[in-house]
Amino acid sequence: METLSRIRELYSAKQIQERIAELGAEITADYKNLDRPVVIGVMKGAIFFLADLARNIQCKDPLQIEFVRLSSYGNGKESSGVVHTPYLELPDIRHRHILVIEDIIDSGRTAKFFKEYLQDQFDPASLKLAAFLDKPTRRAVPFQPDYVGFTIEDYFVVGYGLDYAEKYRELPYLGEVLND
Repeated sequence: METLSRIRELYSAKQIQERIAELGAEITADYKNLDRPVVIGVMKGAIFFLADLARNIQCKDPLQIEFVRLSSYGNGKESSGVVHTPYLELPDIRHRHILVIEDIIDSGRTAKFFKEYLQDQFDPASLKLAAFLDKPTRRAVPFQPDYVGFTIEDYFVVGYGLDYAEKYRELPYLGEVLND
């Protein structure tokens, strides 16, 4: 297996928390008066983003938080082009206001697949997606997230929930993987 030489910090823990507070305020403005909003985190990468963002969203009704597991990366550095759905079990959330929380929008395939799935299965009252990172130069299908933490260039990144072969998720910052 390839080893990582070093990781260059792109966004510090402080910068991430400041941006999440801003996103929380944006989402609060849109969701504060909606009935019973549902937040769906896409595991595993979005776990830290979801936790921090949910604490920054204020609504009249408590947030219902659910999780799914979707992937197009596997252990590689690039999307495989195939969306895998190892865990896609959700309760009845028909006609609810749904906010999907993603770690990164890269090719757009996973996000597009999941939004279409939710639309078809649950006919939501509203459906939006918040992404910690957006990498528009890698789009293979048309897709635009509704809320974006940071837009980045075509870097391979780790930290703050994002991994390389299940490593580095715990880093409190976001870093670019550099190989010599």
